[in-house]
Amino acid sequence: MAPSCTLNRYLLLMAQEHLEFRLPEIKSLLSLFGGQFASSQETYGKSPFWILSIPSEDIARNLMKRTVCAKSIFELWGHGQSPEELYSSLKNYPVEKMVPFLHSDSTYKIKIHTFNKTLTQEEKIKRIDALEFLPFEGKVNLKKPQHVFSVLEDYGLDPNRIPENPHNIYFGRWIADGQRELIE
Repeated sequence: MAPSCTLNRYLLLMAQEHLEFRLPEIKSLLSLFGGQFASSQETYGKSPFWILSIPSEDIARNLMKRTVCAKSIFELWGHGQSPEELYSSLKNYPVEKMVPFLHSDSTYKIKIHTFNKTLTQEEKIKRIDALEFLPFEGKVNLKKPQHVFSVLEDYGLDPNRIPENPHNIYFGRWIADGQRELIE
């Protein structure tokens, strides 16, 4: 990989199965395709949310064509430990990277994904409505959107101690799903 190559940040949503196989698989694929972990690998452990640095969306798609441990990958637009931190992060994301996906001729939908907590439909709508500051100009299409965006909330690993607020909140543009069906 050339030193002048810029790496984009992606969020990998991992399956919570075969935990001992996840890290070796992803490390191997990253070395094959030219990406890296955004921070030390020890922080990834059992969490289903891994932040990666990858040179291009094509490489992110190729990684997903080969993984059975990851569910989905998203172009990471924002991240925070509270809604306010997430919104601040999103406001600092370069508008020129957003514009190709938000123009008036496009269609989109926003999904809410929570790990270790279930939200009501009303709570999901409230989270989507809070993103009204983003420059979406296209039309909402829930059945066949051109672009899918997701809010992903991490409530930790302990189902017996679910916190009121998430530990981390992510927002990103869906890129691709992994090959989970191959496990069958």
